[in-house]
Amino acid sequence: MIEVIGLHKQFAENILYSDYNVQFIAPKLCIEAPNGQGKTTLLMILAELETRQSGQVLFAGNTLSEPHKQVAIASDCISLPDFLTARQLIDLVINTLGCSWPNSLISGFNFNEFLNTRFDALSSGNQKKCQLILALMRNAPYLLLDEPSAALDQTSIQYLLNLLDEYLIDKPDGQIIITCHEPAPFIEHGFECMPL
Repeated sequence: MIEVIGLHKQFAENILYSDYNVQFIAPKLCIEAPNGQGKTTLLMILAELETRQSGQVLFAGNTLSEPHKQVAIASDCISLPDFLTARQLIDLVINTLGCSWPNSLISGFNFNEFLNTRFDALSSGNQKKCQLILALMRNAPYLLLDEPSAALDQTSIQYLLNLLDEYLIDKPDGQIIITCHEPAPFIEHGFECMPL
């Protein structure tokens, strides 16, 4: 379970969260809210990639000492070095976190032919696939996916749903939290919806 306590986050004069408290209890959860309501910012705060003015985030009742090892996130708002190829980005994660080469993910997303393409030259769909591969290959207990089905083809969406069906099998305390505008396929695969 992930718990947010007393979160305050604002950008200049725009207060996004003020003394915000929430418990994310379901193992697989889809957060729903209109654009601009802070879904992506919340995921970034959970992953410790966005600062907060105040508040606390607890994972199974504790703060994480090494969130980069225990929380994996895929989001368009994470700045990847777009001059690197997809292969180089994958190698970077492997060298940094000690992951294995993600053969099955690359094949499952039909991504082999794009490994030597610079990230900035990939289509939006293939950028999304690359982001998902980089997050999923880490096999972290907490997986945060920001609009994971956006720009994906139907075959890749189905592959992702099948992956998420199995993801928590060896992670009894793990959790998957996604944001999504079209939650129906995820609900069919056991996700609970929660308004922000």
